Order: sequence, then C-alpha cells, then structure tokens
Amino acid sequence: MAACACAAAAGLAAAAGLYSEKTAAGSRPRPAAVFNGRQEERVDIRLRSLTTRATGQLTIEASEGGGRARLTTLGLPEPQTVNEAATTYVVWAVSGGRVQRLGELRRDERGNGGLAFERPAGFERYGVIVTAEKRPDVERPGDPVLTTRADEAGPLFPPRPAPAPTSTPTNAPAEKPRDNGNPKPAPVPSVANPRGTYRPGDFYGEVDDALAAQGGGRVIELEGDSAAAPNARASARAGLRSSSAYVRANFRGVPLPSSVGAGVYVLWGVVPDGRIVYMGSLPATEDLNRAEVYVRVPGFESDDYTLLVTAERARPAPSPDGRRLLKPTNAASVK
Repeated sequence: MAACACAAAAGLAAAAGLYSEKTAAGSRPRPAAVFNGRQEERVDIRLRSLTTRATGQLTIEASEGGGRARLTTLGLPEPQTVNEAATTYVVWAVSGGRVQRLGELRRDERGNGGLAFERPAGFERYGVIVTAEKRPDVERPGDPVLTTRADEAGPLFPPRPAPAPTSTPTNAPAEKPRDNGNPKPAPVPSVANPRGTYRPGDFYGEVDDALAAQGGGRVIELEGDSAAAPNARASARAGLRSSSAYVRANFRGVPLPSSVGAGVYVLWGVVPDGRIVYMGSLPATEDLNRAEVYVRVPGFESDDYTLLVTAERARPAPSPDGRRLLKPTNAASVK
C-alpha cells in the first residue's frame, strides 16, 4: 500500500477534522466508540457525506491483529458525477498527517459497495475516507466523498480471560457497606499517564500526555440536575496545549438519554466571555458510566474554561438547546 506525501497527508487530515465536527472524543465514547473502557468485540462507525446522498458504515470486529474491518456503502453515485475524470472509488486510512491506501471500493448498479481490510499497520487510531479517483492505484487521495470523524477507529483485540478469583478466608469479617445513601462521586481521573510515552497517532496517549505536562490538569467537578439526574456526577481533568482543549472525564449515575426525553448527551466547553463550544456527543449507553471519556478540541485560547453537559433531542447540536443535565458544582453562573 502506498502512502501520500506529507503535504497531501496534512491537507487530508485537516479535511477529516472538518467532518469530525471539530472535535475528537474517545468515549470513544470509547466510542467517544469507547475503545479504552469495557472491552468491546465489535464497533460500528457511521460514515457521512456532505456532497452526496451516499451513506456508509465501518464495522470493526476484534482480532489478534487489532481489528478486522469491513466498510459497506449505500447509494454511491457513478464516480464521474463526483469527479468527471474518475472511474472508481478508493478507501484510505488517515491519521496525524499520514494516509494509507486500503483498497478499491467496487460498487454495483445500485451504488452499493464494500471493502474488507485489517487494521492499517502502524496506525493506533485512524479515520476512514472514500474518494473518487481516476484509477485504483493512485498515490494521493482526492476530496472525501464519505468520511468518519478524525481518528474515530481504533484497535480492537479479543477480550482477555478473566483472572482466577483469589480465595478469601471463611473467617474473614464481612466488609461493612460504605454507602450512606448519598450519591457516589465520580472518581477523579489519575494524574499519571497510564498509557506511557505518547506516540504520534495515539489519540488517547496525546490527551494523557497533554494533561500530564500540566501536572495532571485542573479538576472540574460536575453535579446532576436535581430533577432529571439527581444522582449523576462527573469528575474531569482539563488542560490546554497548542490552542486545543484536552479533557479526561469519569461519569457516574448518569441515566440513559431516553429516560429524560433526550436522544443524546452533548459535552460543551464554557469560556469566561460567555461562549459555549461544542466538544462532542457522549455515549448513549451504560458505557458512559463505565469508561473514561477522552476529548480533544481545537480553538481554545486559554485554560480557564469549564464544562457543561446537556440533554439534546438529536445531534449535531449547534448550540445547547436542551436541559442542562450536569453543570459545575462551583459555577452557579452556568445556567
């Protein structure tokens, strides 16, 4: 497989960032898709198109190589309708200024196609784009026709066997319950970088490294709305590097969006001048209360932002229109 020149790759990475709604969240969300929390065996990622009616889905299944992927597309028009010189579609992996051709995407008369591939060698996390090209072996990709969010796909390995339980003496005293009836706080993310040295292309490592460089970052505590989510809590570490905000957060006791009449929860950054910046949608499943959420968002000028979570009907949410589900415990000014 060929790789593009650095200049072209950098341009493609910027294009992928636009389609990522200017945010990267791994809760993921793990899936941010959440790849770094409870071990998943399969992840489905939707591809988007801003220029055609085509749609696509990337399905990644756990494998020893870090994930076996299959891309399926629906409604792709004839390539020449996108680029008059094009004869076919090509699939690429894009990450951190690098790009790798994955193969030709063949389509039928209805515009439906598919391509299977293994996790791209050397890519920790990556985005996927589909382009219309003159021939299947081109070395430089054109404009994306379909795209995931930036670095949305990640490694997926089979679950490891659970360790054997350790024996407990039968005469050991029973542990006394510590819950006094109050909501349990979300654990504060650790200061240390649990992923070791940051490697380019490693989204989670980049977030950890940025926070560790600032002594672990500031701690932001969030509390739930007294009516909609009285037991919800969140604790985050937040920092700034190179005009990008970095956040690692834990959530506890957050109800499913459907229970509060919403379709999705959205994380926002609130800056002192009153601006509210979209930081990404959160997992709409119980994964939100189990996995750490990693976020990287460009466009921040200072490190004095705080966080807010709203319950929205659908995404994308250009502004916080829904109920304020979680807000800072020490920021009464966030209405």
